Amino acid sequence: MRKRLQIDLRIAATLIAAALLGAVSTVSPLSAAGPACTLSPYEHDASLKVLRCGEGLVVRSSRDAKYHPLAAAGRETPEAIELDEGALLIEFHPSAQQSEFQILTPLAIAAVRGTKWAVEVTAARTSTLVSAGAVSVANRRLRQSVVLTKGQGVDISPSDTSVVPKQWGQARIQALLSRLGE
Repeated sequence: MRKRLQIDLRIAATLIAAALLGAVSTVSPLSAAGPACTLSPYEHDASLKVLRCGEGLVVRSSRDAKYHPLAAAGRETPEAIELDEGALLIEFHPSAQQSEFQILTPLAIAAVRGTKWAVEVTAARTSTLVSAGAVSVANRRLRQSVVLTKGQGVDISPSDTSVVPKQWGQARIQALLSRLGE
């Protein structure tokens, strides 16, 4: 687990350094995501937007979401998304070109190799819920991580002293997923 956290933090540091050096674009969801991506209304609720990048990445955003895909120069799909506010529902399927994907928030890093999960950012916390597969979530300040599986979630706040996964109740799961059109 410690090794996975080190790898996740190293990837995040690489993306941040690349962004500072101008190798990563953070302008708009469509242009930053690359030529293989499209941004369109969600078929069941036109007020929600869906970012699709090939067959491997689908990101549905809540109405209030503020996010920026981070795509390295020359890459067709983003390597990560920086989520500042709101919620995202992410489906990622690895390929030969891209085996990992991350959501970077002010308090946490959620990294996967293939799954479906939701991340929500508020001023008070970052919450992550797994719908399918497994997600490694790291508290950036504590440098601790946990691996979540289906139905599990974790809340990370600035005052945390540890990272504790919990089985979320159906009401909480539905409240988050309903914001994302599920």
